[in-house]
Amino acid sequence: MGTASMFGHQEFDVELDCPWMTLYATVQYINHGDEENLVEIVSVKANGMDITNWLNIDYIYDLIDDQISNADYHWTDHGDQV
Repeated sequence: MGTASMFGHQEFDVELDCPWMTLYATVQYINHGDEENLVEIVSVKANGMDITNWLNIDYIYDLIDDQISNADYHWTDHGDQV
């Protein structure tokens, strides 16, 4: 499921798997939408607890990149002409 605009504050739910458990978490981030495609992780929370520092941040950025790339495309987000 995507959103019409992927800029600004965003969040999505994710399952984080390891060999002995699955953790259900919410990833919150800010997509600043500038030329460098700056994305800032706000937090990763599970059961209301911030677990951001416990995780591999590169993996979380990969999840965010997947989320952005799978978003619904809308021409107004990119200034395309009809």
